[in-house]
Amino acid sequence: MTDGSVIKNKTEMSPRTVDRENKRKEILAAAMNVFARKGVSKTKMIDIASEAGIGKGTIYEYYKSKDNIFFESFQHFKQQTDAFIARRLNNIRDPEAKLEAWIDSWLESMSDSMDFIAIMMDYWAEGIRVKNEESVFNLQKIYEDYRKIICDLLEEGISKGKFKPVNTTITASILIGMLDGLALQWIMDRKLFEFTEVSETLKKSFIKGLLRND
Repeated sequence: MTDGSVIKNKTEMSPRTVDRENKRKEILAAAMNVFARKGVSKTKMIDIASEAGIGKGTIYEYYKSKDNIFFESFQHFKQQTDAFIARRLNNIRDPEAKLEAWIDSWLESMSDSMDFIAIMMDYWAEGIRVKNEESVFNLQKIYEDYRKIICDLLEEGISKGKFKPVNTTITASILIGMLDGLALQWIMDRKLFEFTEVSETLKKSFIKGLLRND
């Protein structure tokens, strides 16, 4: 005779499957919040665990170390920025409009990332310190990639008779230097200016100097 008890299905009894990819993203987001508040050097793994609402030991199931999290946070930041810029430039054919969109999107991506902008100083410091070409913090390669994008835009504008003939490498380097300088000043004093105003002023002065007078 049976006692009438209910036998649960094995599937119902099994532990909930953890979505590892989502958990990694949650830990990464928590780490970036703590990095922004405390600075990378002062952040401990227990701080990240507390922010993520998990035990310290759980973090090590996803990341080997704080450096590992820091490296991945930079990759995430850069990938998000590059994807945002690429979407803004998509389907724009006029070289002047395309260069304007590149400037707008770069500045807008910085403005949208204001909660994490303080981490930029840590990224730059690590990029200057690390000389490994395989590192995600290879600033030389990163700047080469950005110069290549801008040089291509300038060369397109020159070939179509829109821009004056210029040294595209120097011109691209000047633009990047201006944007980096603006970002650094804004990190130091966020009340100094609004990015939208800077964007309009920069476009008017920089691009106007590139346009052919005829």
